[in-house]
Amino acid sequence: MNFTNDPNFTHSFFKDAVRIDYQHDMPPHLINDYGYTYLMFCYGDFIAQDHKGNAIPVPKKLVKGTGDYFTITAHAGNIWITLELPNYILYNITGVPAVKSRNVLYNLEDYVDKALLDPLYEDLRDLHDTNDIVKCVDKYLKPYYSQWSQPLKSAAVVEYIYENKGMLSIDELTEEFACSDRTLERLFKKEVGASPYRFICLVRFNYVIREIENNPDIPISDLIATYNYYDHSHFEKDFKKFLGQSVTHYKNHFNPLLTQALARKYVKSNEDVIETLKS
Repeated sequence: MNFTNDPNFTHSFFKDAVRIDYQHDMPPHLINDYGYTYLMFCYGDFIAQDHKGNAIPVPKKLVKGTGDYFTITAHAGNIWITLELPNYILYNITGVPAVKSRNVLYNLEDYVDKALLDPLYEDLRDLHDTNDIVKCVDKYLKPYYSQWSQPLKSAAVVEYIYENKGMLSIDELTEEFACSDRTLERLFKKEVGASPYRFICLVRFNYVIREIENNPDIPISDLIATYNYYDHSHFEKDFKKFLGQSVTHYKNHFNPLLTQALARKYVKSNEDVIETLKS
């Protein structure tokens, strides 16, 4: 696989942009959740299965939000272009409560004028430079950015969780944002697609696997202590929950998609987006 992305990428709307060219047929590869929303453009036939092994239709132009891990199979010549967005954008695009959007790959054609989407899809196919890809998307989709970027209450809470690497309790969240447990739960079901507790655990887990990726020999005991896990059993439960495998299996099985994703910066500031919304 050939990955194209810019480590210094900045944009007022998108957090990241990646192009993947499949040079050989690939076996199923696992993709975990990072807590973001994605616009994706797929060229060629992809086969996806959810965390329960059920087949998932893959639209050529799609948008997805947070969910469980899934697997993807691709063939030589396939292309996957992905643009990363803040979590709450999915709700603004679809209008569907985010909890009902878990593990759903929405067809972007249901939310964007085909007169814009079809030529965008064709123009993107042969673009390899990240800046060119984003300029092309801006050309066609910029009229939607204002609508999709309407700030929601969950955005500040999610950003706070990222800033604290998921090492927070629900009580700390409710105190910080002066709300009840029930209010926070309702907010996350509507706008995030996971419970506050699950999202906290997800963010922490994503920091953990990046630690392992950067230092495969790090003792598990160090990770347990650093990331406030109760014990080894608690640690392993998160691996099963978010990757469907043990930490030993993860270490012993190379996954180029996951490795490449983990090499990119996980948390990108929302400051530019917020400034754009204010202007």
